[in-house]
Amino acid sequence: MPMVTYQSHLLRQDIAQIIHRQKGIPTSRILTKSFQQLGFDLVDLIDIILVIEKKFEITIPDEVTLNSVDDFVYFIQDKGTSAPLGTQ
Repeated sequence: MPMVTYQSHLLRQDIAQIIHRQKGIPTSRILTKSFQQLGFDLVDLIDIILVIEKKFEITIPDEVTLNSVDDFVYFIQDKGTSAPLGTQ
């Protein structure tokens, strides 16, 4: 598992805000629960993936397992991103 950095902390917050805007769930819950614990179904996850792909100018393959905010963070950090943190 990658080491947590200040940038990854900002990225976690950024992704949590995106999900909060999409689903109306408090960011504190989003950051501490899995998507299954939050009651997300496949359609919820696809909606979130589409927004994150657009914001970070990436493509997330179908085979990537995304169970939590941290999974998005690790994927984005591994791929790199040109979108600035804290925007949108």
